[in-house]
Amino acid sequence: MERMVLTFIGVAVFIVLCWALAIFYSKKTTNLDQYLVSGRAVGFWVLIGSWIGGLIGGSTLAGFLGYGWAWGMTRYFAILPACIFLLLFVVIFAKKLSILGSKYHLVSIPDFLALRFGDAVRVPAVLFVFFRMSFIVGLQIMALGLILKTGFGISLQAGMGIGALIMVGYVAIGGMMASIVVEWFQSLLQSIVLVACTLIGMWILSGGHIFKAYALAQETMAGTEGFSFNPLSLPVNMIINYFICMGFYYFADQWAFQRVFAASKPEVAFKCLSWGNVIGIFFVTLPFFTGIMLRSAAERGLVDIPLDMARDSVFFHFVINVLPTGVGVFFLVCYMAAVLSCGSAFLMSGAPLIVRDVYQSFINKNAEQKKLMFVGRVGVVIVAVVGIIAAFLIPDLVLLFNMGNVFTACGVLIPVLAAFFWKRATSRGGIMACWVGGVAGLTSCIWSLNNGGDYMLLPNGFPVILVGLISSLIALVVFSLTQKAESDEIVSVTLYSKMSATEEVIQKEAL
Repeated sequence: MERMVLTFIGVAVFIVLCWALAIFYSKKTTNLDQYLVSGRAVGFWVLIGSWIGGLIGGSTLAGFLGYGWAWGMTRYFAILPACIFLLLFVVIFAKKLSILGSKYHLVSIPDFLALRFGDAVRVPAVLFVFFRMSFIVGLQIMALGLILKTGFGISLQAGMGIGALIMVGYVAIGGMMASIVVEWFQSLLQSIVLVACTLIGMWILSGGHIFKAYALAQETMAGTEGFSFNPLSLPVNMIINYFICMGFYYFADQWAFQRVFAASKPEVAFKCLSWGNVIGIFFVTLPFFTGIMLRSAAERGLVDIPLDMARDSVFFHFVINVLPTGVGVFFLVCYMAAVLSCGSAFLMSGAPLIVRDVYQSFINKNAEQKKLMFVGRVGVVIVAVVGIIAAFLIPDLVLLFNMGNVFTACGVLIPVLAAFFWKRATSRGGIMACWVGGVAGLTSCIWSLNNGGDYMLLPNGFPVILVGLISSLIALVVFSLTQKAESDEIVSVTLYSKMSATEEVIQKEAL
């Protein structure tokens, strides 16, 4: 009963904070730019906290700790490619996209593609990006349901309903600024928990001599099948496949694009998000070490965690049954904060697809700002509803999320790169590259799952994502070369080399 009361108080305090921020920022939000990208005025410290919070997410605490418990560091490449590709994305594209975003009021990937390939490209781009956003939101709502079920003993369905109302309410009211500030606050809480869990695990294993913990863990787990302290113990072809299958789509991630567009200056986007990725790599490593420490301690009989426990349950068992009540409740509330802020980030990432790429582009081009903000709030609700339906009706939402990653990358990555780097790319080429790549990636993924493969690899070991990317590239080249070249005026808007030559002029116009 004491744990339930403390959990209720902690959850209530965090929810009140979220809603207070939403109401506060709703009064400062008067146009669509402010609602979707915080008026392009987010400074260094808020943006870096938001980036780290979104990069780590709720899955880091429970999911990666479970990976460390079960396999040591051998699953480290499930997250490292994301960090590296996001860092490359920031280094190569952040300044350019920030300048373009300010000049042309961009809020999404389809918005960017439409600069080069016309409004027709929005249709496939929205389809392939939207469902990934919705599936992630569905995952977060399901996680909120599990947390509320664990903390208060209610049903999963009731927990999901309550969690969805909390999340959708404050995001729809407060917009991106409320969402991004919650992410910043959550990143502080989650960083504390990640460091604390690691140190507690080392303390338990070593009896207080934490500098001896790693050696003790190596001694304990030596010879355990499938368990390794060296992430490079995986075969080289598996490491390459991880980078191909788990990295490419972060070059075309709506969440990352939106944060670049929200930065106050191009330099802020570049410096902040570069450092955010470096710091993020450190924090996503910690739960693997925590899992290793707890597994080693359990093997030695030093901590009461059953060795046959499902890896995804280890974190919850640890905080509920091992840690002191107050500490465990704090960690559980921080986990809920991580899930809630991650879900709110993807809710806000999906909203621009509804209001800008559908409503404003095809339904009402001359809508007033008040109307656009209303549709933006409706967009938040639509993203959530699709996610909730998926969470209720589809047995393996994680699988669908990963499939969404595949066909999102297959659908929009090649057109994005073409807009930046290939002068000869045309509107027809970009549109067909989007359709062909996305459909090829999706059908290849489905075929693979039904014929002995998985969402990453075909039965013969060939990466599914490459099927879509190669198909997209072929479509781009064929349809571009069979169409008259676009005018220099259209091409120069997004062409990387042209932007380099005129960047100072464009930046002055944008500021």
